[in-house]
Amino acid sequence: MEKQNLFLCFLVFLSFTSFCQGDIGAKLYCVANEWASDDTLLEYLDHLPYKYVKDLEPGKPCYLPFTARSHASYALNLVYRKTDKCPRHLGVKTLVNPSYGKCKYP
Repeated sequence: MEKQNLFLCFLVFLSFTSFCQGDIGAKLYCVANEWASDDTLLEYLDHLPYKYVKDLEPGKPCYLPFTARSHASYALNLVYRKTDKCPRHLGVKTLVNPSYGKCKYP
């Protein structure tokens, strides 16, 4: 009985550690965090090079919804892909793919 309990504890431990580590190799995304104000996000977008915002123009798949949070999330993720940096005051990393409709996050 003691060996059986020890084995069960070991299995619980293994499942817990794999759960805490998440899916190793999973793709992370950087999106606008809920605490960043629209003004802060718009200022961020205003200072980005064109290559990070060109997919957010009217008629492009990621133009709508036309909100600071949506546009900043897309741009933050593009910058994250290039630099591996997700600024804490603006963004948060997530395992959830934020793509929607025809707007595909890289």
